Amino acid sequence: MVDFEGGYTVSSPGRVNLIGGHTDYTLGYVMPLATDLQTRLEATVSEDVHVSSSAVESSYSFATDDLEPVEDWVDYVKGCYAILQAAGYDPGGFRGDITTTLPIGAGLSSSASLELAVMALLNEAYDLGLSRERMARLSQRVENDYVGVACGIMDQFAVALGQDGHALSIDTETLTYTPVPFPDGIEILVFHTGVSRGLVESAYNQRRETVEGALEKLDVDSSTAVTEADLVGLPPRERERLGYVVRENARVQRAQAALEDGEIQTFGEILLSAHQDIADHYDASCKELDFVVETALEAGAYGARLTGAGWGGAAIAIVDTETVESVATSIEAAYREQFPEHDPHYYRIEASDGVRVTRTG
Repeated sequence: MVDFEGGYTVSSPGRVNLIGGHTDYTLGYVMPLATDLQTRLEATVSEDVHVSSSAVESSYSFATDDLEPVEDWVDYVKGCYAILQAAGYDPGGFRGDITTTLPIGAGLSSSASLELAVMALLNEAYDLGLSRERMARLSQRVENDYVGVACGIMDQFAVALGQDGHALSIDTETLTYTPVPFPDGIEILVFHTGVSRGLVESAYNQRRETVEGALEKLDVDSSTAVTEADLVGLPPRERERLGYVVRENARVQRAQAALEDGEIQTFGEILLSAHQDIADHYDASCKELDFVVETALEAGAYGARLTGAGWGGAAIAIVDTETVESVATSIEAAYREQFPEHDPHYYRIEASDGVRVTRTG
């Protein structure tokens, strides 16, 4: 039922994962934050769906019962309808224009941002009564069941429940979370390498299959129930992959404590340890990401690591506000000299609130 005849403006953030890489699909610990880079959706209700994106300069129209995927960005919109209908909801259509400040393919959750923008719009416009947690779970199903990416809940949860000025320390098994204040005077620098990667075609699903197979052998559901001593009897590859996840869970907890205590030097050291571990034992980095991390430290960052799934995309660095611009330009100059074939960009990130819908008109 439509209870409003005006328009809607949806602001849906991206996310940066500070630490907790590849732990969410093993029901482990993560600590992301919602970013001030975001997807914006201007929309009005209609019978069918007519949606355009300035980011990719294309438009699509479809009926709400015509939900075959077309292997393009609109599948994230169609997928919202498919999953909502499978869950017993029946929202109508909308006319919408999508703009974004999020770089596509940088590992900053542009797909989750779009999913939550559409979910939040349909929830508001058609009075679906979905909680933020429910919207996050349904959006994860869009990725898993419709698009075909075997992602965990972290991206959607951060986009739905982010808090201004805070990271979220999340137990992805229970979905309990703790807001963690991000210190004043410290900024998150995101450096996009210009190396894009598609998770559906990448090694992401292979990693997930490996660690889930290891957990099945150990007869546990969550990686938080595993210690490194438990890994001894596993095959070497499963032992290596799950070993990284076990250590990463512990790092998330230490990183939360460091932030809460204002121990930025310690926090940075934990991030660097996380990058070295994911590069050496999960094979999820690349030469460009490794170069950014090393160069960031040389330029004065407290710590740095890849963010997102890896295999390209972006790295983050933790830097004093007063030096962040000089650090960023130093990294960019060195990177362009080392990798002239790529077109890098950097972003100064602030922690933002989760997806928001405003009625207009």
